Amino acid sequence: MTLPLAMGLALTLPALAENVSVPKGTDIVLAFDQSLSDKEAHDGDQVKLHVDKDVMVDGKTVIKEGTPVYGTITAVKKRARFGVNARIQMIIKPITAVDGKRLVIGYKTKSSDNGNTAGAAAASVGGAVVLGPIGLVGGYFVVGKHVNIKPGDKMTVDVDKSRTVHVP
Repeated sequence: MTLPLAMGLALTLPALAENVSVPKGTDIVLAFDQSLSDKEAHDGDQVKLHVDKDVMVDGKTVIKEGTPVYGTITAVKKRARFGVNARIQMIIKPITAVDGKRLVIGYKTKSSDNGNTAGAAAASVGGAVVLGPIGLVGGYFVVGKHVNIKPGDKMTVDVDKSRTVHVP
């Protein structure tokens, strides 16, 4: 008789919540909800994104998929000669965890070889070696790429400051 009683109590008692420490550096994948281009973006523009998938720590969801995220554009640099790509700089506002606390966001740094800039530099240096100063003009004709973000494109940010979240 005690087994059914224990099972009945287990089913009626609410699950106990616990505190989970979300460490600095925890990845958060965001998806853009709107298009964004260096041709049309301006300082101060608001950008809408959302959390692309649940953020889990120790098997517990600390930020739910679909949580709205907002950013503000702080600088737009147009593409330029010598293969310099366009850039859009943005500040992401703190993201709301499952308990309503706000998590401060940082940015993941990517080490990537920028082919256009490298190509322009190579064209300029190579041209200088082979043709003298006139060859430097070659790099001038290598133009960088535009920034063209479509809805659904993803970006990874990370938690900038460790925080304890109360998980139900």
